[in-house]
This record gives sequence, structure tokens and C-alpha cells, in this order.
Amino acid sequence: MQKNIPKVRRWLSHLTEQVLETTSSEHNEFLQVSLVSGRLQLVAEEAIYSFGDYYLNFRKLFEQFDFEKLPLRSNVLILGLGLGSIPELLEDYIGVEYDYVAVEIDPVIIDLATRYSLPKLRSPLEVAQADAYAFLQVDSRKYDLICVDVFQDATVPEHLNGDDFLDLLKESLAPGGAIAYNRLADTTDHAKESQEYYEGSFKEAFPEGELVNTGGNFMLVNEARFLLE
Repeated sequence: MQKNIPKVRRWLSHLTEQVLETTSSEHNEFLQVSLVSGRLQLVAEEAIYSFGDYYLNFRKLFEQFDFEKLPLRSNVLILGLGLGSIPELLEDYIGVEYDYVAVEIDPVIIDLATRYSLPKLRSPLEVAQADAYAFLQVDSRKYDLICVDVFQDATVPEHLNGDDFLDLLKESLAPGGAIAYNRLADTTDHAKESQEYYEGSFKEAFPEGELVNTGGNFMLVNEARFLLE
């Protein structure tokens, strides 16, 4: 059942942040759901996991993305659910209707999303509680768009940095499909690590790939042809 948020708190959120719930989990020592400028925001200790249609890393990428190169009713895999910012962006900001499978390792985040945000979505959405790597190993479906947004606070889990994870992504991608991979670039060290990952493992796996700097994040796309000129 969707959490009922009083209208007055939505109004007040345009003036000051309204903290709705603070909790923790095995995977995240700190999780907080707030209303900020009328949008639901999920934050961990050092990272923003979701921010509605103002989740800027994917929003800026999607503004440059040529969705006409994907099937009209695409199957989309989201690795890292948060509060569901990616399907919300695609549904309400971009205006496309897709079918979604979302993978999230943290059951507490799934519970928060189920209570606060997912009931608003019009599109079909299947949620799987699983590690992204383990899910790809057993899931045999093919996807037209794969969005990778997996973080442990402010870092990408180490087991998702190897070439074998990229191989699993390729195996799960439908012919002609797109991958959008979110990497941190908010500090000099993070930007250097993400640049090296892009120029090394990512380009080896996807020679036609491209990097989009969204300011604080590098968004890696498997083929430059998906970006509008």
C-alpha cells in the first residue's frame, strides 16, 4: 500500500527538506527518505540513491538519448532500484512506456520503494531481490535497455568492476540493445577511476562505447549511436 504523505508536507518541502523516514539495513547503515521540492529522495550516508525525475545523472543522459533506436515497447532491466527514479524518468519525463525488471539487493530499499513510490508507476514492474551479478548469471531473458546503477554508498561493489560482469551484461542484451552504466566522478579520484574503467574494460567490451559527463557522474553507453548529435 502506498504511503500517504500529507499535502502540507509536500508544500513545505518546497521551502525545506521534509524527512519522512530514517532507517538502516544489512547493506546500508543509513537510509533516509525525504521530500525535497516535492520529489521523493532516498539518500545513504554518502550518496543519493534516488531523486524522482530530478535524478540528474540519468536525466541528463536520457535528454541526449535517441529512444527511437529502441523498440516501441522495450524490455528494460534496472540494476539498482532505489525508489524507482529510472522508470519514473522514462515514464513521466521522457514519455515512453516500457516493461521493467528491477534488481535490488537490499530488502529494506525494496520495502521503502514499495511503500513510497512504486505504486505511482503505470508501467509493469517486476522487482527481484538479488545481487546484480548473481541475477545476471541465472536470468535468461534479453533486454532492450539495461541501466546499471549499483552502488554500495559511494562506491561500485568490487565484484561488478570485472570483465566478467561486462560479459554478463552483453549476454543479457537483446540484439541492437543499449546499456547505460552509471559511474561516479564526483571527486578527482572517482573521476580518474571511472575514466580508467571506461578506457580499459568498458571500451574493450564495447569498442563503440561513449562516455557522457553529467557533472559528478560519468554515464557509459555501449554504442555512441544511441546519443543524439
